[in-house]
Amino acid sequence: MEPDGDTGTDDLGQIREEDPRRLIEQLRSTPAERIVEDLFSTLLTAAEVKLGRRDARLFIDLCAVVHENAGGHVSDQVSKQVETTLGQLRFAQVSAENEMAKRGDAEPNDLTRAPTTARQTPVSSGGRATEQPSSKLWVPRH
Repeated sequence: MEPDGDTGTDDLGQIREEDPRRLIEQLRSTPAERIVEDLFSTLLTAAEVKLGRRDARLFIDLCAVVHENAGGHVSDQVSKQVETTLGQLRFAQVSAENEMAKRGDAEPNDLTRAPTTARQTPVSSGGRATEQPSSKLWVPRH
């Protein structure tokens, strides 16, 4: 079998040995800001494509968490664009969920349950984490 020169795989989908090395070299030389921007793009696009599904909420929430933790490592323009897009997606998600509920059809390959919003676990005065009940109400982050 001859390897496929365009994708780096042979006919069976096997990755050639040099391709992981090339990917590692590329990632190592790519600025962190660019990788974070690419991550935002991937998460926001996935959420938009999956609007109305439970997994869209997961991608929206993941993007918000990444933005909280890494938003300071991208330009102000990118950060504001992510915030704006997240707000639009949250609104669209709620609308799309309402439409999906009216139809009553669950899509294949969606999450089996709605994701819960990650919250910081409060620490008691004794230094131990305390349980905080998760709300079933999905409130968009600001």
